[in-house]
Parts: sequence; C-alpha cells; structure tokens
Amino acid sequence: MPSEAEARKARAAARRARMTIEVVASGQRKPSPYANSTPEERLAAAVRLIEYHQALRGGYSALPRSQWPGEAIVAGE
Repeated sequence: MPSEAEARKARAAARRARMTIEVVASGQRKPSPYANSTPEERLAAAVRLIEYHQALRGGYSALPRSQWPGEAIVAGE
C-alpha cells in the first residue's frame, strides 16, 4: 500500500496529465483557441469544462437543471 506522500504525488501527476498551458509572449494577444472550431466542437469544449468543474467541486448538483434559479431563455423566441 502506498504511503500518503506517494498517494499525494500520484494524485498530483493525474491532475497534471489533465492540465494544459499555453505560453504567450509578453505584450502579445493570445489567439482564441476556438477561432477555427465548429459550433459542435465549441459545445463539446464547454461540456468538458463543466464536467471538470463539477468533478472539482465534488460531483453533480443535487437539483435538476429545471429547478436551478435563474431565467430560462429559448433561442429564437
């Protein structure tokens, strides 16, 4: 059985494997990562971001989406 320190290092390595960074020169604008992507690719990226956020906070919301506070907006209406 791994020690607590070994387990912590393994968890950190797993987190690093999922993280990405981009180096941009100082004073330069960062190009949009979605400039050449389709709407479907952008939606998939948003879903991944939401899933990562939910995993970081400990899981999914106990309330169904229909019970969340806020206004529901239907496109085209």
